[in-house]
Amino acid sequence: MKNFKKFLLPAFMVLAGAGSAFATHVNKENTKAVRPGFAYHFGENPECIDAQKECDTQGTVVCTGDVGMGTETLYELSGTGCPNSLWEIQ
Repeated sequence: MKNFKKFLLPAFMVLAGAGSAFATHVNKENTKAVRPGFAYHFGENPECIDAQKECDTQGTVVCTGDVGMGTETLYELSGTGCPNSLWEIQ
């Protein structure tokens, strides 16, 4: 019985650690969200023009698109403005 307890505790700790690592990884993946990208055109009505491109809320490469004025950075629409930069889907 003593050997069983010596085996059970380390096995439980390994399983708990693996479960925690998996749960953390899944949580990080769930924070990403795909959003439609909008180009900001100051003075136009509306100022945020739909670029017909899907982008991500997290990433390392800025999401860009061509909406008639060359390559532009795309933003997330929020109300009537588009203040938040978006990122390329990885």
